[in-house]
Amino acid sequence: MFAGVLGAATLWAREMPHPPVAKKIEKKDVVHGDTRIDNYSWLREKENPEVVSYLEAENKYTEAVMKPTEALQETLYKEMLGRIQQTDLSVPQRENGYWYYSRTEEGKQYPIICRKKGSLEAPEEVILDGNKLAEGQKFFSLGGVNVSDDTHLVAYSTDYTGFRQYTLRVRDLRTGKDLPDTREKAVAFAWAADNKTLFYTVEDHAKRSARVYRHRLGEAEDALIYEEKDERFSVWVSRTRSDSYLFLNSGSLTTSEVRYLPAGEPDGSFKVIAERIPDQQYRVD
Repeated sequence: MFAGVLGAATLWAREMPHPPVAKKIEKKDVVHGDTRIDNYSWLREKENPEVVSYLEAENKYTEAVMKPTEALQETLYKEMLGRIQQTDLSVPQRENGYWYYSRTEEGKQYPIICRKKGSLEAPEEVILDGNKLAEGQKFFSLGGVNVSDDTHLVAYSTDYTGFRQYTLRVRDLRTGKDLPDTREKAVAFAWAADNKTLFYTVEDHAKRSARVYRHRLGEAEDALIYEEKDERFSVWVSRTRSDSYLFLNSGSLTTSEVRYLPAGEPDGSFKVIAERIPDQQYRVD
């Protein structure tokens, strides 16, 4: 019996392909006098044909190794799916005369963002259907969703890469069509009260939200409002609960700093509420 099991295991091992081995390309980073060596930083170059080939080899290896478990995978998937309430509805939130909510439908993978005007008994208006946005794509993730104060426009972000690389888009809810205004690598974003100005943050090479820009609909060039040069900090923009102010937030693991600007004055300058002090955090709303 033992010999039979051992023989089967040996045969299985012989049939398994060898795992791909990534080559080492030494890269030295010196920070504060400390030298760190990263032999695999080149794998971040997702446009590099060698990186693509290596990832494809990894995928093929994974498929081969996991193939004997396909039936078990399907069983587990169905069991987990059976424990999920696929048709569901979020708690509606009231904003500028509308009730906003998201819902999911059985058999569909992504949320549907909706609203109703005036009351929850009003006809439903679909703002964004994640399932339609995902059609024909190998990967899809819906990021932020932000409706303008006049309720006519929605700014939203999508990632079709799987690298958390979001593209900011603007849709006219009266026509259902996207405007030409798109911005790459946008993370957080917020409308000004004029319904034509967007503040948004952009990632650097390390995927840290480092810069804040001001974009006016229809204009090609955006104004750089703020750049966070301390690599320990990331930045994001938001509106206050009252919608009266815009916030430009900077934060690290232990320290925070907040700047504010009246939402109706998008051409103004953000002012610091309290200068950052190491190891002190604060929030404003």
